[in-house]
Amino acid sequence: MTHPFPWSWLWRLLGTVAGLWVLIYTWQLWLLVLSALILTASLLPAAQWGERWRIPPLLTVIAIYLAAALIISVLGRFLVPVLVKEGGELARQLPALVANLRDWLGDQTAIGVPQFDVESLAQIGPALIEQTFRAAGGVLGGVLGLLLILFLTAYMVADAERIGHGLLALVPTDTRPKVKAIAGLTLQRMGGYVRGQILASCCVGLILALGLWFLGVPYALLIGGLGAALNVIPFLGSTLASVIGILVALNISFLLAIWTSLLFCGTYFVEGKLLVPQLVGRATGLHPLAVMLVILAGAKLGGLLGALVAVPLLAGAWEIIKALWVVPMNTTVSE
Repeated sequence: MTHPFPWSWLWRLLGTVAGLWVLIYTWQLWLLVLSALILTASLLPAAQWGERWRIPPLLTVIAIYLAAALIISVLGRFLVPVLVKEGGELARQLPALVANLRDWLGDQTAIGVPQFDVESLAQIGPALIEQTFRAAGGVLGGVLGLLLILFLTAYMVADAERIGHGLLALVPTDTRPKVKAIAGLTLQRMGGYVRGQILASCCVGLILALGLWFLGVPYALLIGGLGAALNVIPFLGSTLASVIGILVALNISFLLAIWTSLLFCGTYFVEGKLLVPQLVGRATGLHPLAVMLVILAGAKLGGLLGALVAVPLLAGAWEIIKALWVVPMNTTVSE
């Protein structure tokens, strides 16, 4: 008895391979789409609030864009000259600061204390920017990519209800309520993470800048701004800002370096125990190792943009996994 050739499985396999090939070949475009989706999730609550007052969602998005542009322009007008000046001075003095650290350690470097490579530290930012431009297709591609993200976000926020109904029409009728609930939780988690992380990072930067200024550490505004900007990516901002701040303080006195270290420890304790739970929203339920690995993978694939979108995407994916697998499995086991 001969068995028929499994043509259906062959076509499914070929379709899967073709889909993966298209996904890999166009991953830069999907990265922009996912970035727009995350930004959409963060702006949806504002658009829904505006609809209660009969304000069109598109008008709400435009107002947010204009407000952000105004804030950036005002801050740039007053802060950029100071930051550029302090950044130039710090870049010139950084080799001397590292040399002073090695002199202070003395013979300890010979018994296993790792040498601090200032060139590796200085290459972190340019490497991320270079990888970002490479993923986006150069500077022009990066600008066009940013404009595309803003345009897609405005479109998705303005037409969110119709897009949602259209996507629900693609799934079976009996599963639509569950899919709708999971999608809502996923968008809520991603948007809440982005909004909360931005607010928490601003608070961290303000605390660091004021604390360093009070202690008399040079470049307080620059280090605080660096901590706020990079703290949007977990682990990166806290580590780099603390290393620079302690190096600068150690160049003045060992006691000041200790007080600076206590300031950083206290700031990130406040962030972890107060700001993140209240602003980010009871954390994401993600293990720190998973967060670190996904950030590294995102930075490798898409540079700075990839690192920025990695954690909210992982948080959204974890919500889907919990709803489809973890919760049903635990419910079955308990029964």
